[in-house]
Amino acid sequence: MNSPEIKNNQEESIELVSSKKVSCSGPDGPLGHPKVYLDMGDNNSLVCPYCSKIFKLI
Repeated sequence: MNSPEIKNNQEESIELVSSKKVSCSGPDGPLGHPKVYLDMGDNNSLVCPYCSKIFKLI
């Protein structure tokens, strides 16, 4: 028996950045989530805990 394929309608949002410290306020400008400041630490990428936007270090 095959299970149905589930697809997400949302496009994955990836932003390439040159700093390990970034800020995110959501995709809708002032109507987005509260502005948060995030630090990658020892990693080269991170995901915003509010909107799931991905930040990757270049």
